[in-house]
Formats: sequence, C-alpha cells, structure tokens
Amino acid sequence: MKITFATNDARARFAFLQRQEYKTHYPAGIRDYRKIDFWYDEMMFGRVDQKGDVVYPSEGFLKQLESEKGSYFVLNFVADAYASFRSDMLFQETQNHFINLDGTPFMDRFEPTKSWISINKNYDIYIQDYYNSFLLPFMSEPSRVGDVIDFDDFVIAFTRLIDRLSLAVPLTKTEYITSKYSSPLVSGLVVEFAEKEHGDDPEKILGFVNNINFELYREMASRNGFAVDMNAPWRLIADVGSKVMARYLKNYDTTLEGVFGKYYYKSSFLDIPNLKVYMRTFYNSFVRAFPKVRTHEVTTRNGRSISLTKVERRVMMGRGEYDLKYTNLFWLRLYIYIRAKETNRDWDQYKFDHIVQRASDFFTYSGEQAALKFINKEVKRPLGEYLQVDEHRKGSFNFKRKRE
Repeated sequence: MKITFATNDARARFAFLQRQEYKTHYPAGIRDYRKIDFWYDEMMFGRVDQKGDVVYPSEGFLKQLESEKGSYFVLNFVADAYASFRSDMLFQETQNHFINLDGTPFMDRFEPTKSWISINKNYDIYIQDYYNSFLLPFMSEPSRVGDVIDFDDFVIAFTRLIDRLSLAVPLTKTEYITSKYSSPLVSGLVVEFAEKEHGDDPEKILGFVNNINFELYREMASRNGFAVDMNAPWRLIADVGSKVMARYLKNYDTTLEGVFGKYYYKSSFLDIPNLKVYMRTFYNSFVRAFPKVRTHEVTTRNGRSISLTKVERRVMMGRGEYDLKYTNLFWLRLYIYIRAKETNRDWDQYKFDHIVQRASDFFTYSGEQAALKFINKEVKRPLGEYLQVDEHRKGSFNFKRKRE
C-alpha cells in the first residue's frame, strides 16, 4: 500500500487529504475482506441496533478472554470466536505460514490489550465532569446565580445551558454513547492486541498493512467472523451480520436477528431514571456550593417604597419531596426537551408542545414503555445524521414547565 503521512499533529487540511488517500489505497485483499471504518462510514457499528436505536451490552453476557497479561472481557460469543481465531493463528505459525514474527506487531500472538469497557462507569465519570466543567460554572455566573432560588429556577437555567451546549456536549446516556466522547469498545464486540496510535498513518501502514503477514491475518480473522478496523488494523470487530459469527451465536441459542434484543439494553428506556438521579444530584451539589442567596424585597415605610436585601439559605431537595412534586409528566417534558435539543430537531414551540402532549397521552393511557417508544421515534437521529456536524441551532422551542 502507498504510504500516507497523516498524524494527529499534522495540520487539519493535510491530515484530511492524507486520510482520504489512506482510505482510497487501503487494500481490499484477495477476498475483499470485510472492513469497518469507525471514522466515517460505520461509526455507529455496535452502538445501534437494526432499527437504529442506541444500545449497550448487558454485563451479564460478558466472558473473559484468555490472557496471561490481564483481565479482558467481551460478549460470550465474541470471546469464543477470538479464542478460535488465536488457535487458528497459532496453527498457521506451526505450519510456517507466518514469516519473521519477531519484531512485528504479531509477535505477542494476539494477546489482548483492550476490550470491553463499561459504559455505566464511563458515563458516571463523564457526568461528574459535565457538572464540574460546564454546569457549575454556568450556574455560578454572577448574572445568574442570584436568580436560582429553588429547584424550579435551577431547571429553567439548566435548560438554557442545554440549548447552548448540547450540540457539542451531550447530556443523556443515549447521546453520549453515539458521541465522540464514547468508544467503540463499549459494544463488547471489539478486541485490540496492540498499543498503537490510531492517528499515525505511517506506523499503521508499515507495521501492519504492508506487513507480509497481513493477508493471512485478515484471512484467519474473516474465517472466525471478525472484521478488521481499517483505521486501527490491530483492532478486530465481531461482524454480527456474518454467517460465520452466526455459528458462535447459535451456541448460545441466539441468532443474528435476535442478538441485540437478547444481549443489549435500549439506552433510551433508561434515560429518564438517570435524568431524575442526576438532576437532584446536580441541584444539591449546587446548593452545597452556594448555600446562601441574596433576595430583594420591596416594602413600604412611612409612605415610601424601600428595597431591602435579605440573605436566605437555599434548601436541598429531599427524595420524598422530589418524587412527590416532580411527577412523571414533568420528566417526560424535560427529557423530550433535552433529547430534541441534542439531536437538533427543527421544531417550533407548537411542535414541541404537541410532541409532549402526545407522549403524555401515551404514558397515561398506554403506559411508560409506549411513551418512551414514541419519544425515541420522534427524536432519534437517522444513521446518516451521525456523519453530519451541526454547527447551528435549528429549533426555536423553549422549555416551559406546565404545572400538573
């Protein structure tokens, strides 16, 4: 393959042109091997199901990879396929089909170096950073902090932050999973066997693509149901649409059509419970940081109006009061607002209020699952939109709490 010279330190236009060259000249191989491009064409592979719904794996279906250097987990059928792949590669070595392994990326015999990472742990860390880096500084601006007396005020201010920030920095787990802040490793379908820089084209080409063993490596990967990440050739991805991977799924009484339903959660069904927890945590953390607030009161003395400044203590939100005062219909409204802003829906106020009313009707008459399915249908992105970068806000709707 022709060498290209893009690196993460290169100027943006040069790197872009070089990576287009890399993509153009990347060899298909003798059998036009399945490849996956997480940078451009298939960035949502393993993060959305066949219907385009955002998903993440259940930890109950993880299985540990065989390794002498650490603990690595993937979904059980992927672990079986990877064990078979390694066995096949070792057999090829005994037949002297591998050439000059020492000093090459294959010298460690495909010992895993990275695999599944927990979306739950990563999202918790992300949310804490979201609060410290964005929410707290926004709420503590002198022009705003005095206006936040209670949780209702906090929510109104928070929605203004969402309107400003959510195109670049998502809040919900659903949008986080599909964003640049998450990793393909969360899918449970991915194994890496080298520690290399993903953005270094010369290293990828000289170390892997142009290595004399690369064709055999891809052949054995394909025979075991794996695709190679073209932008990280040391990364194998379980091709859950392949007939070969179907054989490994069959050992667990699962089919290609049923794998996402059995092994994965739909994240949109769990966003509102997360939102409830995090919003109360956000507010109480804000109160701890700013326990007192100055308020102004106008009174009349001796026939004259006098403005008095009072210092009051903000009150933290207890769980009982929180659950009683802020009902499911309140959370539906707030959630729809956040998701519609994250996915940049081109709605006016009438459209937003109409969607909220329909979701509320679904919740009241058909139940929570029906309401969440309806909301997800209205706000989720078509797959093509994940490749677009929204720079400008489209919708003109605002959040206005309606008292139930």
